[in-house]
Amino acid sequence: MRIASCYFKRLVLIIGLTILIFCLIQFLKFEITFYDRNDRNDKLDGSPACKLPRLDIFNPEIMKFIHDVPPLQCSPEDWVKAEGSKLFIDKNAKNQYGQITCSFNEILRVDDYNYILTDTVETDKFYVLRKSDYAEVNCKTQTGKRWHTIIAAVRDDPERKRDVTWSKVPREALNLNILMFGFDSLSQNTFARKLPRSNRYLRQNLDSIILKGYNIVGDGTPQALIPILTGKIELELPETRKRMGAKAHYVNVYPMIWKDYKQAGFITGFMEDVHHIGTFTYRLKGFDEQPTDHYMRTYYLAASPHFKYSKSFCMGGIPRHLVMMNHIKSIFNKYKDQPKFIFGFHGELSHDSYNDIGVADDDVLHWIKDLKESGHLNNTILILMSDHGHRFAEIRNTLQGKQEERLPFFSFTFPPWFKKNYPQAYANFLFNAQHLTTPFDIHVTLKHILNFKEPKEGDIRNRGISLFDKIPLKRTCSDAFIEPHWCVCLSWLEIPLDQEVVQKAAQYLLKFLNSYTENHRDICEKLRLGQILWAAKLIPTKGILHFQKSRDTDGFVSELSAKTKLTTELYQLKIKALPGKGLFEASISRDINKNIFFTRISDISRINMYGSQAKCVENSLFHLRKYCYCKE
Repeated sequence: MRIASCYFKRLVLIIGLTILIFCLIQFLKFEITFYDRNDRNDKLDGSPACKLPRLDIFNPEIMKFIHDVPPLQCSPEDWVKAEGSKLFIDKNAKNQYGQITCSFNEILRVDDYNYILTDTVETDKFYVLRKSDYAEVNCKTQTGKRWHTIIAAVRDDPERKRDVTWSKVPREALNLNILMFGFDSLSQNTFARKLPRSNRYLRQNLDSIILKGYNIVGDGTPQALIPILTGKIELELPETRKRMGAKAHYVNVYPMIWKDYKQAGFITGFMEDVHHIGTFTYRLKGFDEQPTDHYMRTYYLAASPHFKYSKSFCMGGIPRHLVMMNHIKSIFNKYKDQPKFIFGFHGELSHDSYNDIGVADDDVLHWIKDLKESGHLNNTILILMSDHGHRFAEIRNTLQGKQEERLPFFSFTFPPWFKKNYPQAYANFLFNAQHLTTPFDIHVTLKHILNFKEPKEGDIRNRGISLFDKIPLKRTCSDAFIEPHWCVCLSWLEIPLDQEVVQKAAQYLLKFLNSYTENHRDICEKLRLGQILWAAKLIPTKGILHFQKSRDTDGFVSELSAKTKLTTELYQLKIKALPGKGLFEASISRDINKNIFFTRISDISRINMYGSQAKCVENSLFHLRKYCYCKE
């Protein structure tokens, strides 16, 4: 009996061990299959190929540059105000000064650099705009006191209102307005730091979706906005640079997304301040024909000479950022029941300062709230965004500042019903917001809105992927058409500055910069090396792009794999050049076999302001501004 019992226990133990071994074998088979399958897909653990950096909003290295600025104190009074297309003399001004007579001249666009005024109309009551959205106003009292402004409103256009209706918008389009509004040079973190109330309202009250991995694809505003608006980079588009003379086209030749919306039956608008450095007019030739139904450049051409008579950042009693924001709101009110595509971009507050933008927080918050309370956000996609982080500032000279420059603020706010009506598209949007996205994706998304189809898995072979489709986790910067110089996903190892390769790379960089200005040595000093400030080497890992001298025609090469033999190395270094103490940050590749270096001008960033150092080229040789130190 005792022997039988022992035998039974031994048998149970053997069976148990057999089952355990079998389970272990099956588990190992599963693991091998799982990792093999995911390895082929460039995913080892389901994590994205592009790992975004974690950037502390309150990083002490950054916060030492952040401070509050006093609120704007604009003039307390405006004698003339606008309501729709009507410009009327304010009751409070009449009560204070008695009878006021005003002369009105509407401002008519000639081209992107000139305007004319209509004949003067005098009245002591009101004036209705007939030919333009903008007017010059001069007022005087019976005692001789004078007041002047340039005013923006929205003229009545019965024919346009009649012709533009939702019934004419294609059936396959989402019946949604598009309102894009951006501030220049705001990283995701800067938006959170300097516009905290607006940021909190977007997240908590509107469930806005912030694109955490929105990565720039080039240096400057044109390189940020052109891909959004056209789906292409400047080099792929017809020549529009001023310096190319008669060869240059007007920018109208670009396939702007607002043309698609106009053709689909939408009212269109483009607003941009700081006209002297306009996105399409500073270096490019500008627009021949007015590009959109409402075009605010004409206002700023007329108004900017008068800014000096107002307090800083004010136009009379109104903050200048509110002039644009109120104009956009007036357009939405005027065409409340018509489809609209409006894009406003404000640069004055934030282009040269990372603190001044803080004065706009309450105004931005109230503007968004008013859009919501007016019902506009019930049928509008609100896109608040920026082009890039700060490029020329002390913050940019820090390691985190470099990364923040590449990760601008970009957000989408959908109507409350959108999530319920389009659950898969919304879910994909939430997913994509946590991963690598680009300006090209924004363009495809805007296209998708006009021809909305069922969401699907995004095709990694496409440069741009609609954010309503699911972007594959295996997507890399190479897939997304982002050069290594701008990619936030890459891993870099800081290396000693006295290494021979660093010294040679720095000398090569100086030689390259000087070759760029060589033909203008009569006005541009030859640069010399002042100091090497920082150097790093790319850590080549599977799933990231690799940069070579002999690249494909589109500027990219295949990704590394376990079988790839490394023939080039990629370095980044930061130097100070003399004279002028210009700070340059460059990505430079080295051919290991030949021990030669290679870079391009697009792989070099000037990270401190050049100011008057470039005065001899700023009005003609625009492309040399960041690299030319003008001779005395």
